[in-house]
Amino acid sequence: MAKIYLMDRETLFQIGEELWRLRRERHLRLSQISKQLCIPEKEIEALEMGRHIQYGYMRKLAQFYGKKLRVTLE
Repeated sequence: MAKIYLMDRETLFQIGEELWRLRRERHLRLSQISKQLCIPEKEIEALEMGRHIQYGYMRKLAQFYGKKLRVTLE
């Protein structure tokens, strides 16, 4: 199955940075979130570093932090 990239690198880094900031504000470790949300630590780390987007995991993390995701087509 082919991967489809919907966002440019800059957007990936911005999303990742925000996810990382939200986790750090709450003083949470990757292992804690991984266990609570059943998301592999490596996936959370990859999202936070802007390496890739896995929408399902990104959505779970946003909900966990009490945030909403909005997609805008331009």
